Amino acid sequence: MGLEITRKKDGTLRSKWWYGRFEVNGQTKCVTLDVEIKGRIPATLREEGDIKFERARVLAQVRLDEFIREARSHKAAEKHLQDLYELKAGDVLHNTPLTELESVWDNLPAKKTRSTNWIKVQHSSLNSFRKFVIQNHPRAEHMSQVTRSMALAWMRKLDEKGFRAETYNHKLSLLQSVFNPTENTGVLRNPFDGIPRKRKRTVHREPFTEEELENVIAHCDELFRPVFITGMCTAMRRGDCCLLKWESVDLESGFITVETSKTGELAEIPLFPRLRKELENRPRQGEYIFPEAAEMYLQNPNGITWRTRTALEGAEITISKVGRNGRLANIKGFHSLRTTWITMALTAGVPMELVRRVTGHSTVNVVLKHYFRPNRENFREALESALPIALTGGAEERLDLPKEVLELGEVVRSLKHEELIEKVEDLVTAVARMTKSQKEAAVLAA
Repeated sequence: MGLEITRKKDGTLRSKWWYGRFEVNGQTKCVTLDVEIKGRIPATLREEGDIKFERARVLAQVRLDEFIREARSHKAAEKHLQDLYELKAGDVLHNTPLTELESVWDNLPAKKTRSTNWIKVQHSSLNSFRKFVIQNHPRAEHMSQVTRSMALAWMRKLDEKGFRAETYNHKLSLLQSVFNPTENTGVLRNPFDGIPRKRKRTVHREPFTEEELENVIAHCDELFRPVFITGMCTAMRRGDCCLLKWESVDLESGFITVETSKTGELAEIPLFPRLRKELENRPRQGEYIFPEAAEMYLQNPNGITWRTRTALEGAEITISKVGRNGRLANIKGFHSLRTTWITMALTAGVPMELVRRVTGHSTVNVVLKHYFRPNRENFREALESALPIALTGGAEERLDLPKEVLELGEVVRSLKHEELIEKVEDLVTAVARMTKSQKEAAVLAA
């Protein structure tokens, strides 16, 4: 125990730094003292070197003494805290090592079953934090040794990396939950408590137009095309589309019934003719409808993201724009299909309860806040067609186009030429005043 230098087999230095070895509570520790070896090095440390070497040796010994004093002082403080906890709680305080962060999180109660991918993401975040602590504070080996300054330094690093507010807040919540003081962790005060969350500056996904949807489909490859169409016709999330199983599809009744991966809510989705045609033409090769996409999503979800971006770029669709925080934010992507479906459905007058039954959302607020994004023209037309004339100042009577056309056909032979021309002109003028949604409704009625 004491000062050490490391040499190669030929006697030359392996490292230019002094090392110190000491024992605390039955454990041997070896630390770098950050003091450089200088001068003429004797054959062994039992011998004296020149003045430069001995000066460096003295500095190294001072540093080693500091390490020993700090280690013993810290150990005494830990023992004091443990005794205090046991006195108050009447239970033994376990000092959990940092290597067990993932296990601590695994054992926390959860509202719903965690997906494999979600567990992988959370474990990765915890592993990154542990590496940060070990690299910058090598003497911190247990959860109880993580201090407030370490927690703040880690969150500053995440901020510098440019994480969005939502991701930043998720990582903060994860660590707050793991470092919650319990008898199993040895943590007496949560170092992450009180760290403010980032204010979200959400840039919402924008819906596709009908023309954009067709253009994107034309630029999809064979693997991605049916997945994109599924998302377009069902409003399902990317993972739910890729992992859609045959057991969830009832071709006879014309419905897809799935439990959403994010909320766990049951979604019932009518099988529209366009998607039905896609599914009926697919061979049954295992449990997944799209086995290649399922394998890719499970092994590398970025492959689906890349295909989405490639198809959008091929269709010359703007994918991102600068948000209020000055950073680029995605406004068009696979999740925009969900926004598109909901916006088109609500704009067309589909009741909110039916929309929620399809999307699996538990509250109306989530649908309206995050997914209902009509453009101004659609917004105006929807309101004009639904609100009373007294508010909109529109035509005195809404045009029943099918009825008007049928009535004109019945009297056409009894009208004079001038009368017929006048009626046709009136009908054309009335049609020109109709909104887009009114015209679509007229076509459906016919």
